[in-house]
Amino acid sequence: MPHWHENIEILYFYGDGGMVCDRTSYEVHAHDIAVFNSNTLHSVPLSSPVAHDCLIIDSGFLAKCDIPIAETKFDCIIRDEEAKRRYLEAAKTIVQREEGDSPFGAAMVKSAILSFMVYLCCNFSQKDTCEQAHGDSVKRALGYIKSHFDEPLTIDRIADSVNVSKYYFCREFHRETGFTVVRYINNLRCREAEKLLRDGKYTVGEVARMCGFENLSYFTRTYKAIIGHTPTESRNAQE
Repeated sequence: MPHWHENIEILYFYGDGGMVCDRTSYEVHAHDIAVFNSNTLHSVPLSSPVAHDCLIIDSGFLAKCDIPIAETKFDCIIRDEEAKRRYLEAAKTIVQREEGDSPFGAAMVKSAILSFMVYLCCNFSQKDTCEQAHGDSVKRALGYIKSHFDEPLTIDRIADSVNVSKYYFCREFHRETGFTVVRYINNLRCREAEKLLRDGKYTVGEVARMCGFENLSYFTRTYKAIIGHTPTESRNAQE
């Protein structure tokens, strides 16, 4: 689903597929590196699932290394052998850190990631001259929805939370995310419900209430339409 965060996100693809960044769709191929800049709405469409690594690099770490990530705009798709080599070296170092017990493992990971990022900065970036991130009200609304998805949510309430009119908000939300507000909320609730159902600790009714559905029948219909099977089937699969 479309989302955003302050950190930079790097994807390394192992096959052909697609992705969306700030309303623009991109085709990706095996060994492509995709960069989601800080504070950009992005998603990897479920219609084109493809295996990929996802590396999210903390903006605070980069700032301490004199890389102002919020002010730097990277190329969205990178096809470059040296960038690929440095990324794979960083990925290998991360895996070795997880599997080993070297006292210098953390330093090696930081060094490999920094080497990769410095190369991208020098070759595939420019200073971001935009004074304000596009779709700021939508981004704030996404954060509000995520924090309050388990509560009764109305379009009026969400629009008020970001200080825009209901009609402006609905138009901008669909333009930025490709979702209506209701569809986005239902998707988020159902995917959170799926995690709880597979955990097996709660009944279907309990999960429905925990995820903001007040009507069990509506929850069941919505869940099946989004996930592809009923809540009971998700819970029984885990058992």
